[in-house]
Order: sequence, then C-alpha cells, then structure tokens
Amino acid sequence: MKPPIPFHRGHAPFAPLLIALASGITVSYCWLPSRQGYAVVVALWALSLATFIYVMVRTRLRKQRYYAFAGFCVLSILFFGGILSAWWTHPEVNTAHFSNGQYRALAGYVADEPITRNGTTRFPMAVTHAYGQGGCEVSGNLMVTVRWPDSLSSSPFMYGDEVVIPARFSEVPPPYNPGEFNYRRYLANKNTWHQAFLSSEEIHKLGKGAGNLFVYIALKWRHRFVRKFKQFMHDGEARAVASTLILGDRAELNDDLLQTYSKTGTIHVLSVSGMHVVLVFWICSQLMRWTNQRRRLRVVRCVVLLTAVWVYAAITGFSPSVLRASLMISFIIAATVFNQENRIGNSVCASAFFLLLYNPKFIADIGFQLSYLAVLGIVALAPIGRILSTRRIISPVTSYLWMSVSAQAGAGPMAAYYFHQFPFYFLLANLFIVLPASAVMYLGFALLMIPVGTVAAWTGYLLENAIIFIHQVLHYIEQLPAATVNGIWMDSWDCLMIYMLMGFFAIGFQYRSKVCIYAGLFLMALFPIRSVISRYRLGPQKTYIVFNVGRNLAMGLIGRGEAWLYSNAYSLEDRWVRYSVTPRLEQSAPADRIHFIPEGGCYTNGGVYVKDQIIQFGNTRLMVYDEKKTYSGHLDVDVLLIRNNPRSSLAQILTTIRCRSLLIDGSNYPGTIKRFAAEASEEGVPFYVLKDNFAYQSRVL
Repeated sequence: MKPPIPFHRGHAPFAPLLIALASGITVSYCWLPSRQGYAVVVALWALSLATFIYVMVRTRLRKQRYYAFAGFCVLSILFFGGILSAWWTHPEVNTAHFSNGQYRALAGYVADEPITRNGTTRFPMAVTHAYGQGGCEVSGNLMVTVRWPDSLSSSPFMYGDEVVIPARFSEVPPPYNPGEFNYRRYLANKNTWHQAFLSSEEIHKLGKGAGNLFVYIALKWRHRFVRKFKQFMHDGEARAVASTLILGDRAELNDDLLQTYSKTGTIHVLSVSGMHVVLVFWICSQLMRWTNQRRRLRVVRCVVLLTAVWVYAAITGFSPSVLRASLMISFIIAATVFNQENRIGNSVCASAFFLLLYNPKFIADIGFQLSYLAVLGIVALAPIGRILSTRRIISPVTSYLWMSVSAQAGAGPMAAYYFHQFPFYFLLANLFIVLPASAVMYLGFALLMIPVGTVAAWTGYLLENAIIFIHQVLHYIEQLPAATVNGIWMDSWDCLMIYMLMGFFAIGFQYRSKVCIYAGLFLMALFPIRSVISRYRLGPQKTYIVFNVGRNLAMGLIGRGEAWLYSNAYSLEDRWVRYSVTPRLEQSAPADRIHFIPEGGCYTNGGVYVKDQIIQFGNTRLMVYDEKKTYSGHLDVDVLLIRNNPRSSLAQILTTIRCRSLLIDGSNYPGTIKRFAAEASEEGVPFYVLKDNFAYQSRVL
C-alpha cells in the first residue's frame, strides 16, 4: 500500500475563502438582524476593504511580511460580507420591503413554478410595486396560496406571469407543536417572511413574460418534456418518477412514493444530482469526440459542453445538488481545455464558495448540506475504497458499494438529524437499484431526444416497465423486518460530535496520526455520558400534550416507551397528524408502540382509560367539552378543553364540571375565545388559549 499523499494548503486555495464566507453567513443566523447591527457590520466591512486597498497600494505586495496581513484582510472582507449578504433582504434591514408600508394592493410576478394540489395553488410572488394613494416600487417575496372553487380546477398561472393582489398578508407563523417542521425557517431561507391566502376572485393576471427569460424558456421546455412523458407513459406513478428523476419536476409525486424511496435509502434516485449532470456531460462528450483531434476546436467543445450542462441545470430547476455538480464539471472542462490539473478537494471548496456568493441562504438548505456531505464522504473514504477494489472481477461491484457506504457515511448523520430515520438495508437497495436506475436514466434521455413515432412508443414502454420493476423491488425491501430505524432524535451537538468523530478517525487512519485517533476515542467515550444526561433530564415522568392543530383535536399521552393519541383524525396516517403530531410522539416511543384512540371512543389499556370524552392518564384526568353530551352530578377534572363554540357560560359549566385549568383551542370563534378567557379570569380559573400559541404540555400528576 502506498502512503497517502500529504495535504498542502496549496492543494485547496479556496478552502480558507470558503471557511471565512461560510462563517460569516453562519453568524448571521445566530444574530438577529437590525438596522443598527447592519450599519456596524457595514462599517467593519468597509474598514477591512479600505485596509486591504491601503496595503495593496502602499506595498504593491512586494514585501512578504505583509502577505499574511493582506490575507487576513481578505478573509475579514469575506466574513463580514457573508453577514451582509444574508441580511440585506430581511424586512428589518431592507427599507424598501413591502411589509414596511401601508398599501391597498401589491403587484409583482410569479417567481417560481406554481404547485397545484387539492384545489389550491401555491407560488412565491416577487413583489415589485405597491399601490396606496399612489404607486411606488418595493421589493420582497410573498408566498401566495390561491383557493379555487373546486378541487378539480387547474391553475392558470405559470412562471413569469404578472399579477396584482390585495395587500392583505400576514407573517409566517412559527411551529406551534414540538418536533413540527419549521415552515417559517424554511421560507425565511428563501427570503420569504410573509404569506397571503386568497380566493380565486382576489388575484388578477396582468400579463406574462416577467422574471428571468432564461429560466422562463427552460421551464417551458421542461413542460414540453413532461407532456412527452405523459404521451408515452400510462402508469401515473412511473410517469411521476420519470419526471422527477430526469427533469426534477415533482408536481405528480405523492407521499407514498417518497416514503418508499426514503425508507429504503434510495431517495437520492429521485433527486436530480451529480449523476444526472455527469450523464449529460458524457453524452455530449461522446457526440463531440471528433473535436479531440483538433486543438483549435477545444474551445468550441468547451463552450458546447458548458452550454449543455447549464441548460440541463436550468431545466431541472437549479437545485443545489445540480448547481454543485454543474460547477465542479465546469471546473473540470476548463482545466482540460487549459491543460491545468484539477484537484477534487479544491473543486468542492470552489463550487461551494461560488454557490454561497450567489445565494448565501444555501448554507441552511438541506439539499445543499446533504449533497456536499455525501461528496466529502466519498472523497474522505476513497483511499479505503481503492484497497477494496483490487480484484478486477469484483471491482465494479465493490467500488459502487463503497461509494454508497461513503456517501451514506457523509450524509447519513445529517439525514438522520433532519428526518429522524435511518434505512437499514440501504446497501441492498442501492445494489439492486443501480442497473435499473441507470437504465431509466438512459431510456428517459433517449425518449426526450427521439422524435414521436414507433421507436419513441417502445422506448416509453421500456422506461415505464423499468420504473415499475424498481417499485416492486423497493416495496419488497421496504417490507423486510427492521427495514427502517425510526425515532432517531438527536440535537445539533450530537450531530456535530458524530462528524468530528468520523473526521478524527478518517484523518488518523489515513495519515497515521495518534493524536486524531485518541481524540476520536475520547469523543466516542462522551456519547454514553451524553445519553445518560439526556435520559436523566427527561426523567421517568409521564407527559400529556394538547397539540395546536387548528380546528382539529389531538391529545398526546406519553408514557415509558409508549404513547397514545386521542384525536378526531381518521388514523395516524392523516397528513396533518404526520406533520404536526407524530414527530413529538416518535421522540418517546417507536412507531409500533403509538396507539390511536378515536374521538368519542372507549379505550382501556396501559394505564389509559377513555370514556365519554374523559381521559384518565395516571393521576391526571382530562376532558373534552363541546356541549354535545350532557353530564349529571359533579365531575372533577384537572384539564378541561373547550371546543366547537359551546353556548353555555363557564359559570354554568363549572356547576357540573370543576377543573383546575382551562384550555381553549382553535375550533372556537375569536368571540368565543375572548368570552371564555374573560369568564375564566372572573372565576379565577387558570386558562390557556391554544390558537396562535404553542402546544400545551405538562407532566402527569
């Protein structure tokens, strides 16, 4: 075995630039933006820039002792520039943001491809003008949701359409339930802090053709390609996978398909990523092979390949993983033309640096993080893969398996942190899916390029059956015992410790560093200590949670490794239950130990007793009151939940039902909530309003 090539700073000159820029952007997420803070950072950035210019003019970089100081100035410029680039669109900083004024109407254009589902159309709107007593130019993004008269209505909007809407919007609310997806943070990463819900009569289309012309043309071609898939493929799920895998169009992709690919560790197949860009690059390279014999045509070949790669990136929607692959391949193409050596580490750093310059909010994008972590895992573990791929016969298989292991090692901890699950059979699934997935990609590209006719029909038939075969294999793997490890909950420090542990061991084994090995062993010893501390903090107490789910009802009862849900949902598989409720329950119990109790039903098991909308959990008694059922005698409960606008006053209710605390949920009208809150204050009963508030949770008495 050859010793590893030592790493020098000159191998990755973009690494310090990337670290400085990424550090500044990260600080911007830890420090709430304000106009005063923005002014301070601008002053520091200007001071760093002025100092660098002074050093450049004064020394002309002829004095070596000033090189380090000049480099520090450059890193400072990038650090403070990262903070400014992440802040300048925020409404607290941007004085031209539409939310900073009082207007009657807003005008702008559809800034992304609209998504239509269940009778609603959602799209981000780039606001350009506002109208009150007069008109003025403004800026900012607004997430618009349009309700149609029936669920079968189709959206008349597309990217670039100019629209005008009433200036009735609200801030995106934070997550109201523990473990719930933070939609507010998700939209903030897209420079969107406000949303508007409109009826179809309140939005008017003024014209079209606004926005980026290049993106408009690319999306138009994507629609044409999707129509071709619909023409030659009859199975809806197969057509949805083909559109997603080849073109990045997820409009027809359903949740069941996503769950199947996610639970088998093959979700990357549904993401247009580096593999797709490489395939486009390879096809165009083969078509341009005749240019290799002439040096004068190298530039033409470079332009054609770069154009093909970036046109495909535009058609697929410029996702972070596609942008990363397109930039890295562009570096390779340029290095080949100019006879320069291309180092993978520097290419990774350079692509991340330019992407963060283009959009600093990419640093919080899950796709961006997972894409680069997978690549770093492959690069870091490549030396071990070369050892395993010594035999020519099994070399392709071992190389692919090790690449899957390396990518999973790089992206797996972060994926578990975000999605709280780990696919146990990811190696088996990836091994069986590699050839069919490759066939799907080749057939998909072939179908898009072949003219309409018999050959296209046969290609569509083969493509459809290849995708159906993939579904059958993945569905079988999904049904295997322990196919997915669910309920993985760890905080950001746990995730960071895992990556530090892998980094220390990778560096230690590759460069034979005892210090790194010892550091890795020390971190490994810290994990059980942190686990014991976490369990001690949680304690053995039972907990109940009344979730904030709008007009719906969800009461979670959490015991030792077991949980119950009392709800008006149809089952645990309801969409709103999985979104708002299930994440918290899975923190304390595996999926097969979460029991569903329908509203109004009777249940007795594991210390939980339910009858007549009264829930006894340990020594705590909860009751749901909606005036549908009358009670005689006197009842004593710990928590009384008021629902569905009862007409009785609180004093009348308390003559029959005495409670220690009162909860009022979002199924009540604002007037009802206000009335019960006032009556509770008069009666001296502690109360809590769930509407627009965090879920109510407490330990069992």
